[in-house]
Amino acid sequence: MSYVLEASYKHGAGVSLLRTNDDIDGFLTELINAGPDYQSATVYAVDESADEDPTHELVVGVDQAGAFGAVRYAGDDGEWFSKGAQVNPDGVRYLYYGTAHEFPADSEVPLELVRQALGQLLVNEGTRPEGLSWQAATELR
Repeated sequence: MSYVLEASYKHGAGVSLLRTNDDIDGFLTELINAGPDYQSATVYAVDESADEDPTHELVVGVDQAGAFGAVRYAGDDGEWFSKGAQVNPDGVRYLYYGTAHEFPADSEVPLELVRQALGQLLVNEGTRPEGLSWQAATELR
């Protein structure tokens, strides 16, 4: 089995295939510089040798200042959000194709943890990434 990450964030950009840490770094740089309507992406770990739909979804959002981001994972074990050390009193929203994806107010983590989550999604073949503190999804306020 050979897994690849399929990442999508912008009309006309197509799906990016991420196979290495360098690919992940390049994609995050592209996302950071994509403009205000494109702050988040959907990412799937896909077995290139199989014709199966993934049973998970990872959504990453990035602060275009480049310092923070947030992660949402949905899979067989439920829906989870990254848990950061601080609460953003204004809430956390990242635009995906111009539409806001809302995250819990305490979901922002350093961008390096977002990068690690993408790498873990690839290495772990689509299971929830390790190395982050996670919180179960609850109603966003």
